[in-house]
Amino acid sequence: MMRIALLGATGPSGQQVLDQALKTGHQVTVLVRDPGRLPQVGDSRVTVITGDATNTEDLKHALSGNDAVISALGAGKNFKSDIATRATRAFIPAADATGVRRVVWLSALGSGDTAQQTPALVNLGVKLLMSKLFADKAVADDLLRSSDVDWTLVYPMILTDGPRTGSYKTVDLPSSGKTGSRISRADVADFMLRAVTAEEWSHRNIALTR
Repeated sequence: MMRIALLGATGPSGQQVLDQALKTGHQVTVLVRDPGRLPQVGDSRVTVITGDATNTEDLKHALSGNDAVISALGAGKNFKSDIATRATRAFIPAADATGVRRVVWLSALGSGDTAQQTPALVNLGVKLLMSKLFADKAVADDLLRSSDVDWTLVYPMILTDGPRTGSYKTVDLPSSGKTGSRISRADVADFMLRAVTAEEWSHRNIALTR
């Protein structure tokens, strides 16, 4: 059992992480702007901190006393969002201040150098519709990699609402050839919880694929 701080708990991927973490027996602290959007509010295993994941002081409050961090932050439908860099810039000093070292951070296959692993049609869609969003993710990933935290970056491509299967593949990046395919948020959550408790995933860029 670990004490895990979770960012992005009200989003679809964060909800999968939270549900699975509780079933596994972990204690979870969530940092959310609106506790009313959290179905698990009132659960004794969940500590709810009201705040902003792009604010260092709020992050310090959420991280304090925890063993590790999982970030499932997303931009929703805002394809011009810069939440990834703002959250990462706020997170690193918060981690330094609280002494929390282990972090598993959700990114997206197709950002930065990982575009080499995705099909040409996907890259075209990113360039046409989400270039700013994916550029922001690439900067955030580089910030995390250059920090002192014990990071694992997780790169799914197309997320679905399918079931948890446990039958996905993990691919270290960079990799030869194309990597991406659809994968359920439930399987992504499964991997992130596995990774946060296992040293073998430390300082690795991991693509997830079926």
